[in-house]
Amino acid sequence: MQAWPSLSDLVAELPIPPGVALGRLRHDEVPTLVRSLTAWFPDIVVGAESRHLREAFYFEQTALEGNDDPSILPIVARAAGEIVALVTFERNNDARTLTSPMGAVGPAYRGGGLGVLGYPMMERLGRAIGAELLLVYVTLKAPHEQKLAERSGFRLAGIIPGHDRDMVRPGEIRRVYEAVYVKLLGDATLVEAPAMEALTPTTRRLFELLSASPDSDSPRG
Repeated sequence: MQAWPSLSDLVAELPIPPGVALGRLRHDEVPTLVRSLTAWFPDIVVGAESRHLREAFYFEQTALEGNDDPSILPIVARAAGEIVALVTFERNNDARTLTSPMGAVGPAYRGGGLGVLGYPMMERLGRAIGAELLLVYVTLKAPHEQKLAERSGFRLAGIIPGHDRDMVRPGEIRRVYEAVYVKLLGDATLVEAPAMEALTPTTRRLFELLSASPDSDSPRG
């Protein structure tokens, strides 16, 4: 897979709201970003997203401005010099996949168009680095994120019971269901469908249900 591309190429022609600019996260912005995320989303103190609340995560594992080597790329939106949103992308060079571990928009900028930029940005980024599959895990607490994924051409590939930990109510932590959505960027003719005789009846029923989706971009079994 290719290195992380120039951000100016990635965001060109995206419908970015007036007064907002997208950019790479800088080292000096990390402490402020962590404090903002803690205030915006107090319920992410547990689960996979909670790593975004630790400064060491950014310094040790992410491609901050000036460093393109790490596999996790944080992109921030700024307005009047302050960070108002964050999205992270993670590549797997061996599997040639791209995922988006987290997207967050500050309360004052929700509903202003920033939240819908994640999926088109992800697809542009995936194509730029040579990813063959985009993969996202979506909350089932509300339909909004599911609708965004589906409108962006992602296909429901399954629902995972207990996939992550979440604070479902103040002080109450539970394992929660999440949906997995995918979008194939590579050549669909190179996707090998399983042989039906290799599937149990339960697996086959699920495979046929998912394959029957009208927006499926993988071969039928």
